[in-house]
Amino acid sequence: MLNVVLVVPNDNEKTWRDFREIAAVAGKQGVRVTLVRHRRKEQLRLLPLWLRSTVSMALTGRTDRKLLPGRFLSGRRISKIEEYQVLEDAGAPVPKWTELKPGTALDPGEWGPYVIEKPSRGMFGANVRPRKTSRVKFEHQSDLPSTHRGSQAPMIVQKFVYTGEWPVSYRVVTAFGDVVLCIRVTTKRGTPLRTRWGFDQGGVAIVSNTKEMEVVLDADPEIMAVASRSHRTAFPDIPILQFDLGRDAETGEICVFECHPFEPTWPFSHGRAMAVQAFYGVSFDNQFGAMEGIGRAVVRKAREIL
Repeated sequence: MLNVVLVVPNDNEKTWRDFREIAAVAGKQGVRVTLVRHRRKEQLRLLPLWLRSTVSMALTGRTDRKLLPGRFLSGRRISKIEEYQVLEDAGAPVPKWTELKPGTALDPGEWGPYVIEKPSRGMFGANVRPRKTSRVKFEHQSDLPSTHRGSQAPMIVQKFVYTGEWPVSYRVVTAFGDVVLCIRVTTKRGTPLRTRWGFDQGGVAIVSNTKEMEVVLDADPEIMAVASRSHRTAFPDIPILQFDLGRDAETGEICVFECHPFEPTWPFSHGRAMAVQAFYGVSFDNQFGAMEGIGRAVVRKAREIL
């Protein structure tokens, strides 16, 4: 029998229920799953597996200390710059981007009259804003306020993707490339962007993931196909990715905004996810049978390795 060790990311009761369900799904397919927290004392229970063929996985986050001999799959703590480069090299449809450096000068004919400026180490859309392409310039990290995300890591400039009058994005969760959740997020806050370059009206929101967002389950097949393919080609050994994607409202082009190679939260039990589901009356678990899908993906990956 194949042996898999799964690191449970937190002590949340819902998280443990999820991982027990994943383990049960794997067990029905002939894979024995052992669940542990990443604590030395708990890992003493793994000693009987030391000489057996075993693969260990931290489905979310990154675990630097190896549990057992053999492969250990987990997330990767990397900057957006490296993330975009890996995605781009794998052929994923990342919007045109560049790191903002001294001497950076952008051609509006190539980039459009406005671009999006964002930190390479962002959080919840902080310091993401549209800028006139002709006015984009490098600012040294030390010249930015300590509260600005750009004071901690380089800034990025990205070609603007027009998703409609209101910002619309898709969050797709994949398990080794298998889609287990797909939601659409829309924000109706501030002034609608009625035309692609209508930023001169002011008060235009470009981030869909805000307190004013609307969330619906939306199994968009094209969006899911891009996320699935991007996971398999760019980060095949990262267990869980949480993709943010968008579709250009005029061209229909689908773009990958990011995929969170290092995301420590379990997407089906953390506080924000639970609050969103309760408020909008949706179930992330039930859209595709998430735990069953993750269990199948874990088994498939384990069989590829062992």
